[in-house]
Amino acid sequence: MAEDEEQLTESNPNINRISELPAKKFAITMEFPLFVVMMAMSLSGAAMSNIILYRTCVHGLNHTEDECRPFLSPDKNNQTHGLEAEVQKYATIVGTVRGIIEAVVPAILSFFLGVWSDTHGRKPLIVWPLLGITFSSGMFVVYSMMDNLGPWWFILTVIPYSLSGGFTIFFTGAFCYMSDITTAENRSLRMTLMEATVGLGSVVGGLLSPYVLRMVGNVYLLLISAALNVVAYVFSNVCLRESLNGAIQGGITSVLDFLLVKEMMRECFKRRPNNGRAQILLLTVANCLSIFTLYGLISLEYLYVRKKLNWAMKEYTQFSASSTVIGFIGSFVGIVILQKLFRISDLVITNLAFLSTIVEYVIRTFATKSWHMYLGASVSSLKGLSAPLIRSFLTKILPVVDIAKVFSLMSAIEGLCPLFSPLLFNSLYQFTVTTFPGSIYMLSSGVALISAVCISVVQYYRWNVSSPYQPLASA
Repeated sequence: MAEDEEQLTESNPNINRISELPAKKFAITMEFPLFVVMMAMSLSGAAMSNIILYRTCVHGLNHTEDECRPFLSPDKNNQTHGLEAEVQKYATIVGTVRGIIEAVVPAILSFFLGVWSDTHGRKPLIVWPLLGITFSSGMFVVYSMMDNLGPWWFILTVIPYSLSGGFTIFFTGAFCYMSDITTAENRSLRMTLMEATVGLGSVVGGLLSPYVLRMVGNVYLLLISAALNVVAYVFSNVCLRESLNGAIQGGITSVLDFLLVKEMMRECFKRRPNNGRAQILLLTVANCLSIFTLYGLISLEYLYVRKKLNWAMKEYTQFSASSTVIGFIGSFVGIVILQKLFRISDLVITNLAFLSTIVEYVIRTFATKSWHMYLGASVSSLKGLSAPLIRSFLTKILPVVDIAKVFSLMSAIEGLCPLFSPLLFNSLYQFTVTTFPGSIYMLSSGVALISAVCISVVQYYRWNVSSPYQPLASA
């Protein structure tokens, strides 16, 4: 046992092919492509939803163009009130199929690419998905220009995104890359800044979206979004250096090696002292459940506020931007004040994030006024810290050689979420949209409660160790 523990310590250079890099001066790396690609997604997101609603109304349900045209408007109006439930039910089915196709290949690739990147580098996990995202955004521009295509043709535009791994693989690469180039002392801050960059891109894109739409129209807005994705891809391909020393080039044929899956499973499920295996799995479950909820709600939140509060794109993007700004403030308070000043641990702050999220979902469930949504966002200002702090905590307690493998397991499970969460959430919303549309938030609060319980159990296990970040070796 002692021999095994010695072999897996982070300080043994003869065993570890991956080691922490020495402290370096802060430099922008993943933050820029993350900001740009998230701004592009947020800039085009509501406009894409409106286009799908319009095409559903005209081609799927055979209403007249004059009846359906208000769906394309970024401003609030009541002209579509009588059609909302019917159009949303149909569009939800399209969204479900789209979500499944988007998620199938990333779910499969997630089992291989995390371990594969330990040998072949992190940069491909960043560059490949960005290339697919760029191609998909370009195809959606073409789709938006062809008015005779119904909503089901939209499904074809997500194929490049799916085949390249999508955001599932992109974020896996981003987190592994950030883990490689940071030290244990600044990792929580850098990962939180990375998450904040994602939020900032969403805020900027969301705020600009209705104004750009009025100025240039849907097609040119989507073209701008596609151009931003090109910028993110070019920057990542040209400016980012490989973070893994000694990485060797590997093609597509080297990816689908089932020995990679076997190695990942062996490292993630092997016994460790102090219930280490249970800690890893519980943290993975807690993080993946939050992703499960995210994928379930992401395509329904706009539909929910259209139906429940009669919002249009302008009101929704303003709320999305405001809630993200509130999240920035919460992240700052959580990292700088709670963690750095008061020395509160990653796990405690993570649990506070999940508990506050439960309150937010309950408020949203019964919201009848616009300010109720803003109240919910204010209550859960810490929720954006859960994912980066869970990953940061894992990097502090795992041997360096195991980090990418555990992140790979996380990504593999997260990759399954888009396959199942849209089915569950969209079906629930479809059946309750006319009676109790807030049911999707009641479900979300239950899922967040399970995550909070998982974190609480891990906290209980950590009470038995001498240091809050004592590494987990093999048993």
